[in-house]
Amino acid sequence: MNQQRYFAYRLLLSELREWHATDALEAGTYDELCDAAEGLLLSRAGEEAEEPLARASTAVLGMLAVQELDEQNASWLLDSLLACGPRVALSDAA
Repeated sequence: MNQQRYFAYRLLLSELREWHATDALEAGTYDELCDAAEGLLLSRAGEEAEEPLARASTAVLGMLAVQELDEQNASWLLDSLLACGPRVALSDAA
């Protein structure tokens, strides 16, 4: 973890809390995304980040599929989640 990732994590949680408070995000999804963000924040590069990233991606894509989230917000949410985790090298992503 570093300061940049921690800042991204805090910014994301603030936005998720706002979405949850306005009923734009269900409690279960809110908890799932917060847990995934924390998992990414605390993970090191490599396999350690795979599980929280997979959970986050599944949640976001599920919300997109049932139109609970538009493409612009889904993209922002995925980018924000990725910012919480370690940098992924192109060779790791393949």
